[in-house]
Amino acid sequence: MNFFREVFVYDYAAMREISLIYKVATVVLLLIVTMVLLLQKAISNAMKMEFVSAILGPVVNTLTAYITKKLRNLTSSVELVERMKNKMQNLEERRDDIEEHVRDNQVSNRKIPTHVPRWLEDVKNIKEKVDKISSNNVGCFNVKKKYKAGEDALKLTEVIEGLIKDSKDITWSDVQIPLGRVNSKSLASTLASGGNIQNVFNSRVKTFNDALKLLQQADGDKTRIIALCGMGGVGKTTMMKQLKEVAHDKKMFNWIVDVVIGKTPNLFAIQKAIAAHTGEPLTETVETLRATYLSKRYQVFSERKEKSLVILDDVWEKIKLEDIGLASPLPKGVKLLLTSRDVKVCQQIAVDAESVLEIVTVDVLKEGEARDFFSQITGVSEEHDRDLYQIGCDIVKKCGGLPLAIKLIAATLISQEKFVWSSTLKHLKKNNLVKNVQEIIEISYKKLKRDEDRAIFLLCGLFPEDSNIPIEDLTRYAWGLKLLKQVSTMEDARESTQTSVSNLKNAYLLMDGDSDDYECVKVHDLVLAFVVNTVSKGGEDGCWIIHHNDFSKWSEANSMSQSCKQISLACKGMSEFPSEFKFPNLLVLKLMQGDESLRFPQDFYVGMGKLQVIAFEKLEYPLVPTSFQCSTNLRTLCLNECSLTFDLTCIGNLSNLEVLSFANSGITVLPSTIGNLKKLRLLDVSGSYFLVIDDGVLKNLVKLEELYMIGFDTQEFCFTDNNFNELAERSENLSALEFEFISVNAHMKNMSFKKLKRFKLSVGCYFTEVDWWHRSQRGTRSYQNCLKLITNREELLNSKINELFKITNALYLQVNDMNTLEDVDVESPHPQHSPRNSSFYNLRFLVVSECAKLKYLFTLSVATHLSKLEYLKISRCATMEAVIHSKNNGSDIIKFLNLKYLHIAELPKLLCFCNNVNIIELPRLVELQLGGLQNFTSIYPSNSSSSASSTISRMQSFFHEEDATPMLEKLFVSYMKNLKEIWPPQFSSNNLYVLRELMVKDCHSIEFLFSMDFGEIEHLSSSLRSITVEGCDSLVKLFSCNPFPFLNNLQELQVSRCGSIQVLFDIDSGRTGNIGEQICTSSLRSIVVSRCVSLVKLFSCNPFPFLNNLQELKVRRCGSIRVLFDVDSGRAGEIEEQVCSSSLRSIVVSGCDSLVNLLPNNPMTLFNHLEELEVRSCACVQVIFDIDMGCVGEMAKVSSSRLRSICLGQLRNLRDVWRIKDAGNNLIHGFEAVESIFIQDCERFENIITPATTNFDMRALKQVQIINCGVESKRNTYWLWLVYLKGLNQKINVIPTSMEEVNAGISKVALPYLENLHLEKLWRMSHVWKCDWNEFLILQKPQSQSSFHNLTTITMKCCPNIKYLFSPLMAKLLSNLKKVDIWLCDSIEEVVSNRDDEDTSLYSHIDTSFFPHFDVLNLSTLKNFKCIGGGAENVSTDIHGQLKLSQVSWSLCQYSREISIEYCNALSSVIPWYAVGQMQKLQVLKIINCKAMTEVFETQEMNNKSGTDTGKSLLRLEYITMLKLPKLKILNIQGCHLLKHIFTFSTLESLTQLEELEVKDCKAMEVIVTEEKGEQTTTSVVVDFPHLKSLTLVNLPNFVGFFLGKNEFIWPALEKVVIVKCPQITVFTYGRSTAPKLNFINTSLGKHSVECGLNFRVTTTSHQRNNWIESNMINKYQRFGYARLRSYESTSSYRPTTMGRLPWSYHNLIEVDMDYDPRVGQSLFSSDEVSQLQKLETVHCARLDIEEIFDSQIVAEIRNLRELKLEWLKSLKYIWKSKQGTALKFPNLTQLSIHRCGSLEYVFTCSMVGSLLQLQELHISECHMMKVIVKGEEEESDAIVNAIVEFPCLKSLKLFDLTSLEGFCIGKEAFEFPSLDTFEIDDWCQKMRVFTKGDLSTPKLHAIHTEDGKFVIHNRLLNSFI
Repeated sequence: MNFFREVFVYDYAAMREISLIYKVATVVLLLIVTMVLLLQKAISNAMKMEFVSAILGPVVNTLTAYITKKLRNLTSSVELVERMKNKMQNLEERRDDIEEHVRDNQVSNRKIPTHVPRWLEDVKNIKEKVDKISSNNVGCFNVKKKYKAGEDALKLTEVIEGLIKDSKDITWSDVQIPLGRVNSKSLASTLASGGNIQNVFNSRVKTFNDALKLLQQADGDKTRIIALCGMGGVGKTTMMKQLKEVAHDKKMFNWIVDVVIGKTPNLFAIQKAIAAHTGEPLTETVETLRATYLSKRYQVFSERKEKSLVILDDVWEKIKLEDIGLASPLPKGVKLLLTSRDVKVCQQIAVDAESVLEIVTVDVLKEGEARDFFSQITGVSEEHDRDLYQIGCDIVKKCGGLPLAIKLIAATLISQEKFVWSSTLKHLKKNNLVKNVQEIIEISYKKLKRDEDRAIFLLCGLFPEDSNIPIEDLTRYAWGLKLLKQVSTMEDARESTQTSVSNLKNAYLLMDGDSDDYECVKVHDLVLAFVVNTVSKGGEDGCWIIHHNDFSKWSEANSMSQSCKQISLACKGMSEFPSEFKFPNLLVLKLMQGDESLRFPQDFYVGMGKLQVIAFEKLEYPLVPTSFQCSTNLRTLCLNECSLTFDLTCIGNLSNLEVLSFANSGITVLPSTIGNLKKLRLLDVSGSYFLVIDDGVLKNLVKLEELYMIGFDTQEFCFTDNNFNELAERSENLSALEFEFISVNAHMKNMSFKKLKRFKLSVGCYFTEVDWWHRSQRGTRSYQNCLKLITNREELLNSKINELFKITNALYLQVNDMNTLEDVDVESPHPQHSPRNSSFYNLRFLVVSECAKLKYLFTLSVATHLSKLEYLKISRCATMEAVIHSKNNGSDIIKFLNLKYLHIAELPKLLCFCNNVNIIELPRLVELQLGGLQNFTSIYPSNSSSSASSTISRMQSFFHEEDATPMLEKLFVSYMKNLKEIWPPQFSSNNLYVLRELMVKDCHSIEFLFSMDFGEIEHLSSSLRSITVEGCDSLVKLFSCNPFPFLNNLQELQVSRCGSIQVLFDIDSGRTGNIGEQICTSSLRSIVVSRCVSLVKLFSCNPFPFLNNLQELKVRRCGSIRVLFDVDSGRAGEIEEQVCSSSLRSIVVSGCDSLVNLLPNNPMTLFNHLEELEVRSCACVQVIFDIDMGCVGEMAKVSSSRLRSICLGQLRNLRDVWRIKDAGNNLIHGFEAVESIFIQDCERFENIITPATTNFDMRALKQVQIINCGVESKRNTYWLWLVYLKGLNQKINVIPTSMEEVNAGISKVALPYLENLHLEKLWRMSHVWKCDWNEFLILQKPQSQSSFHNLTTITMKCCPNIKYLFSPLMAKLLSNLKKVDIWLCDSIEEVVSNRDDEDTSLYSHIDTSFFPHFDVLNLSTLKNFKCIGGGAENVSTDIHGQLKLSQVSWSLCQYSREISIEYCNALSSVIPWYAVGQMQKLQVLKIINCKAMTEVFETQEMNNKSGTDTGKSLLRLEYITMLKLPKLKILNIQGCHLLKHIFTFSTLESLTQLEELEVKDCKAMEVIVTEEKGEQTTTSVVVDFPHLKSLTLVNLPNFVGFFLGKNEFIWPALEKVVIVKCPQITVFTYGRSTAPKLNFINTSLGKHSVECGLNFRVTTTSHQRNNWIESNMINKYQRFGYARLRSYESTSSYRPTTMGRLPWSYHNLIEVDMDYDPRVGQSLFSSDEVSQLQKLETVHCARLDIEEIFDSQIVAEIRNLRELKLEWLKSLKYIWKSKQGTALKFPNLTQLSIHRCGSLEYVFTCSMVGSLLQLQELHISECHMMKVIVKGEEEESDAIVNAIVEFPCLKSLKLFDLTSLEGFCIGKEAFEFPSLDTFEIDDWCQKMRVFTKGDLSTPKLHAIHTEDGKFVIHNRLLNSFI
């Protein structure tokens, strides 16, 4: 621990010196300077000037610079303050934007970046500091204040700039919070449904608790998989859902993922469900990719230490966990909960997951429980009928306690005679129950009385397992099959179907579905299996074929082709239907989930003339029968959620069609032929986009009964006047209508609503526009007749839509001139007449908002008839005085028998809930929300109030004294500024028994949350689970008396912005008795307190009894709190006993400036479960753990420590983390699990542990980060993670402090688990390690106990006084070192140095093999760095001694796999002479911008570095081997301007693994390989680079050639050669170069095909013979980096190809890839160059300042050009100019992409299009000046008049963000696109009003893709759609 004791030490002497200078600087500056100058002058007269200057000069300069810098704070004070304020204004603007974004995300439940709140808090803090600074009122002579203002402004400006920079780095994902996140609003945890009876069986309690205990086990436990196993129907899923609910409520996991696997798993659906629970939906279609992305999500959760519970329900067979994203073994923090009938399947899953499996068996019910369960369902008990009860007991025995069987059988016997019971028992006795579960279901099936019930039940088999079955679909199928008897209308059919469904649910053959969008049911998997088995056997009604997952058995269906009557197939993965798909007797065809690959044969429907129902769902390309073979019998056609890209006119031929549905298929046109369906009764076009209905369609549908026409989201139908007239005519016969009257007009007056029985209508708004649905409605399973009316009273009455009020279930009203609800009733009563019955008696949901004149909502007559009302919301009615108004004398009693949810908000004049009525009964009210009601002082009145209370007293309370809310569970009160109490002191506590959640927000007058008398509350057993109080400034106490009764079930307590509360739990011990006894059952789990400025303490007594179940404690911005845990240290033993079961896991404290004592003197008792401790911005905290060993007591009572993370920040007075008193020689326990310590912005921080001699057990510590900690005079202005310890001047000691400790064997282990050491901005530190090596060698410890033996990474940055990292001897402790990074350390000269090792004889004791795991060495910006090893000459003059030491010093380089050196301008070579033969591991070497580099591998003689002749110069060749680099793969050299070569020829034989060689920007580089001095190379030696693939030479102005010798080179793998800006190159190699894979050479212009490869030679004479090349080509080559080339003569017998120019030019240019070259001219290719581009295939240009690509003034054809991509060409005006008599053709161009070409106004002219015959893709984006794509004929003189412009091959057209685009072409030309099938356009093309003005043909274009989705269109509608 010496590192902690001595590294982080604050230099107080420096601080006092700086402070003193501040005070006197302005007074003595001139005096000091004058005195020093005079002294210097005086002394210089007596002494030599050189001597004096040497002494005084630096002193004067340093002192002058320092004082000048400080004086700037004085002289520029005003400017500094003004600059600070300007910056602050910018920061406030950024803050406002971010706060608005935060508010939006909070409302919509979207993610907010985690660091945003802290950033906003920092901005607020800095704003407060800025406001305190002012220089305007500081006088000129108030030097001190003026100086201080300037100094503070300078500091704050730096901080503000940092915050502005941080704000730009904030990334907003704005994604919805996933369903599986435990704190998500969308997560629902409900018990299993299946009936109205919920049972808790005693025999299951232990099973449930066992499973729950396994879920609660710590992450370290081996049991990671829990399986609930048992037979089918035993209740596994029910128990799983109960476990899920408890896990959610207790927040045991961060994520809960619940998916159903099923008998035949649908992996795609499972992955989709998991993705929905864990994050964004998956867009990948490949299942393996989807699994990979899911796996990454779990890895992220694990890395964030978030716990996940994955529930796999109904597992039948082994599932591969990797397919659902779970790796093997399971990721850390993940637990798996299975439900299955097969233990072996679970065991196989556990084996694959490499996890211990715990089986929890769910047994059948005990006999007594089963009897009670049976009796509860049948209603028969022993007392009721002994005989029946006995028979029932025998039946229960045969059911074997199986809950499912019991429910099914019992349901058939309800109200049945005795003989039915006896018959049932006899039937069951025939077979064994376990083997005949299916028969049990069959019994229920056969007991169904109605044929319709059985038919509807079997129809459910058409739907996949575990799917929601819409009752509406059952109705439409049953109608088409004529299954329903005695029905003549669709309404009758629906009622009959609903009756059957109700009967089936009562028989427990169906269950309620779980969809929030429609009325639906579900079928249990056992029941569904029975259905499928039943219908598959066939019979007189034929068989069914049902395949929802496994299509492999389709071949078996062929044998049933004659008898098959119904088919239901899930087509996922199918590509086509088999040709033998022939079923002549088929009645029902249901197909689902067919993607784009599914195709139907054209004769698909041939022979299916008996089809009555066709139901397609989620098919991309469905096939509709067009022949008359299906038109005779087909009655129902449902095309739901399909992509209807075909012409719908063919459907008009199905003359007998009665039900037609296009629901959610997004159709845009309803053709006139639909009017031919004279028998059509139901038409559903809901979910359409901008639907256009041809005239006559609605008029001709004379038998239409039901019409569903609500569009998708807010997409209005394109209704014409004729459409409205036809709708009004048709409305006379409609019984069901769903429609949106967006604008109130005369058409509504003609509508008839008399026959409507089923409707969803909106007036003045879209139906989905007004968000008024409450969660109570989401649980509603029945269809609701809904009206949404935003209008005025007159229009509402004139429309007669109020006639529907009598059958309306849900009503939203926004009527400005309505006084009461009766004003809009069908017939308002005359004032003189007696009240009549109201029309609102069927209302279940009522929302009234923004009714400006509404004074009273209900009259007494209306209120008394609202018996069905469940939900009532009233808001924003400015004049409302009472909800209910009565003129009686108060004798009335009003009962809202079913009202469950009451929400009243923003009614500023509301005086009471009901006037003149004393009693309001709300017997079922569950949730009450009151907000913005300013006239109330209490919610509930005092019981002592008289019945004849005055009006004033009644105004004070919302309810009257007799009003009752006995079932109230949730109470939310907000923005009631005059509210003083919720319950009066005399209020009976009996009314609080069921209250579970209480929230009080912004009620500034309330003083007590619970003000009841002690006697009332003493015996209370509260159900309250959550209390939230916010913004109650006058709140003094939460509880006016004993709070313990509230803690029985209370789990969460949140208090914020309550400025008057001083004690959270203020307990009167004299009245409460023994606290420990009362709170022993406390369920409190979370306490969060924030911004309570007067809060002094949390607990007025011993706090530990509160910690039994408390897991989270957060205290934020409570500036007055002084102590968290106020504990009497004299009772330490008692406290330990009380807290032995502490569950506290997290403590977070921030912004508590008065907090002194964070933890008690014995904090270890808190650490049983504590995992996280975070303390921030607490100004008075000086120490975190102030441990008095005298008060600790028995340490062994802390059995295990879990504290892992300590985070401390902005604690300006923090000096120590641990301060130990009376520790002695004891080893401090309790912190064994600490892994990370984070300390930030602690200005006075000194030590981690005090005193330094304390022995700590901190074995798990891995990471220590200390950021911005040090002296106060300077603050960090860089990234927040940077370490800043300005006052630190310490070293890391690795030796005990005394020899006595060594001799006694007491060796302190310094950070044995430390893995990363990060040192940064240690301004005064001179050494990292400095060892007493004599003591070090005496200390011989095993490696596992040695200091730093786990250290793998060292990072050092901005440490200006450190000259080297460590000594060679330190390597003994760094055996696992892998990486060293050193940046910006100006003084560092070496990485490893022995300069401070005084006794050099120690080197004889050490091994020379170090760093076996070393991998990476990175050195950057080290201006004095000279060598990596070094130091040899300072040790020995003997050459053998020098070589031995150099080997030790260079072991770091010797084992490096990767070396990267940048900006080291003093480094002359990288690898010294004594190490060149030892680079056996080096694979990557990068040298960048080392200006003094003359050699990469040192080849000079070893001389002393001073340059003086010492006589010690020795020749290296006598002692070392040649350079060998056997593993070097990548060599990158850049910006080394003195480097002339890289390798010598002898080195090449070792470069067998070299793959990439890159040399750039080296001015002096002449060759890559040179011959050594005095060495004669043998020309017969063939040089082979077997693995070199890439060779790059860029900007080498003196480069002549790769090698100028005569040897032959072989490049078998060379594929890429780049030669750019090498003007002097004459030859690559004089010997032959063989590169069989090299086909191209890349230059600045692009890629060229070169036949000669690397065998070329350019001569000067050749240039002279080709003057035209000089004149026409040289400028172009100079533009791309080539000048006139010099020749190189050689005597080699082999002569490379001699040529007059380099072997690359326009004639062999294949690809152009240019990005930012300012030397390019007006056009990329001139006219002369265009004619040479015969081989050009692709062009990609970006960021060039050109006006056109091709300057064509001749007839030319670029035959091979296939792709043209243009990006960021801001000056581009033309791709090419089309001039009279010229033509430029691109006969094979297939792809054209244009992006961000801001000056381009059009792409083609009409004449150009003819040269683009093969163009297939045209994509244009962000060209804001572009008006048209094709310029019309009137705009060009050479246009072909009246021509047809054709794009014969164009398939894809994409237009994005073209803000000026008016159309594709706005001329009169006709356009044909015969191949176009994809057209995408976004909303930014807002000026586009027409595609083309002339004729348009797009026969294959069926849909347009926009930002809002895909819109189906047809050729004639493309222009109108645009």
